[in-house]
Amino acid sequence: MSLKFKSKDIAKALGLSEATVSLVLNERPGVSDKTRKKVLAYIREKENAYFAGQYSQQGKENGKKDKGLILMLQYIKHGIIFDRPGTSVPDYFEKLRKMLKKEGYQFLFVRFDERIHDLDEYMDEWKRQGLKGIYLMGAEMNKHDILYFSNIGVPIVVGDNNFYDMGIDSYLIDNAEGIGRCVDYLVDCGHSDIIYLAESIEIFNFVERREGFLNEMEKRGCGDAKNRIVPLGKTFEEAREKMLEYLERASHRTTAYILESSLISLGAMQALLESHIRIPRDISLIGFDAVPPVSLSDLELTIVKGTHTRRHTAAIKHLLRRIEDEETEIIRVYYRTRLQEGNSIFDKTRFIYT
Repeated sequence: MSLKFKSKDIAKALGLSEATVSLVLNERPGVSDKTRKKVLAYIREKENAYFAGQYSQQGKENGKKDKGLILMLQYIKHGIIFDRPGTSVPDYFEKLRKMLKKEGYQFLFVRFDERIHDLDEYMDEWKRQGLKGIYLMGAEMNKHDILYFSNIGVPIVVGDNNFYDMGIDSYLIDNAEGIGRCVDYLVDCGHSDIIYLAESIEIFNFVERREGFLNEMEKRGCGDAKNRIVPLGKTFEEAREKMLEYLERASHRTTAYILESSLISLGAMQALLESHIRIPRDISLIGFDAVPPVSLSDLELTIVKGTHTRRHTAAIKHLLRRIEDEETEIIRVYYRTRLQEGNSIFDKTRFIYT
C-alpha cells in the first residue's frame, strides 16, 4: 500500500513546470503563495481520493452490513508534517484496516488541511458513511481546534497532543523522557556545553521537548539552559540558512547539538557540512525522530524516536472500547522512546577531543 507523487505528473495536471512543482515539494523559495497552495490542494485531494477508494474497496470486501466507520484523521494546521518531501502511506495502515475489519468496522484515513479544506463538508460526508469514532492525530492542534470535534457526538481519542483536562483520551510520545535520553547520552559522552536547535513554531510535542531540555540540563548540572534554545525556522531551507547564520556569528562553539525534529536535523546537518564542520569530530549531534533517506556523506545520525505502530493500534483499540461503552475512564498514555545509535557523537570519555 503506497502513495507517492512525481513532480512531472503534478506539473502536467496543473499546467505548471516541473521545476515549480519541485520547489513546492522541497519547500524551496521562489514560488508564489497562490501556486504553492494550488499544488498542496491538488496533493491533498489526490491523497484523500486514494484513501476514499481504499474505504470503498473495504465495503465490497465485507459483503455485509458493518458496524460503521472508524476515522483516523491527520489534522494539518501549519503543514509541519505532511508538506515535506518523501511523504508516503505508512505500511501499518493495512494492519489497522484488517484489525478493524475483524471487529466489523471500516477504516478510513484522511489528511485534513484546514488551509484548503472545509471541515463541515467533510464531516457531513463522514456522518453519511456511518461515522462511529475518530482517532485524531492532533500534533498541530490547539484547544480551539479540538472544540469542534468534542461537540460532534462520537467518541474521540487524540494522538500526539494532550486535551486531558477537556475529558479527551490521549496517546502520546513521552517527549520529556526522550529529550532526557538525548541529554543523558551526550553528558555521559563528556558533553555539557549543549545547544538545542528548534523549529520556529510552538506545537505540543515541541513545547514538551523544550521544557524537557531545560529540566534535564538542570538535573545533570549543566547550568541554566534558557539561552541555549536556538530557533531555526519551520522549513528545510529556513533551518539551513539560519544555521549557517548562527555558525557565522557564534563567538563560542559548543561541542554538541540536540536537534528537535527531522526537519531541523536535515537543515542543520546540511549547514554544518557546507561550513566544513566535521561530524562528530568537531560537533556531536543527536536528533529526535528519524530522518528520511538523504545523501549526507556517510553520516548516520544518532536519534531518539517514539513508537508509532503500537501506539496507534492501542489508541484505536481504546476508541473501540469507548464506542462499545466498555471504557468510561479518561486516560492519558505516554509511550517511552528508544535510542538508535549512529556515528554522529564523539565520546570524549574514551578519546582525546581536539
